[in-house]
Amino acid sequence: MAKIEIELDDKTLEKAQWMAKWHHCNLDELIAKALDSFAVAEAPNYPLLGGWADEPELVDDILADIMSDRA
Repeated sequence: MAKIEIELDDKTLEKAQWMAKWHHCNLDELIAKALDSFAVAEAPNYPLLGGWADEPELVDDILADIMSDRA
């Protein structure tokens, strides 16, 4: 285990202490929970097409229609 030191402004420290109390943990555990929640196993989908990430054929069809309309 490593020991780190961070500097927080008073408002952020108060918020962190409140959140730790709310989640029934100490600041060390709160930071670990926050890091776990931000950890992502894979890159997020492109926001515009994210809803169609599992439908590549549909996206191809939509783009083909768009391109044919432009021509």
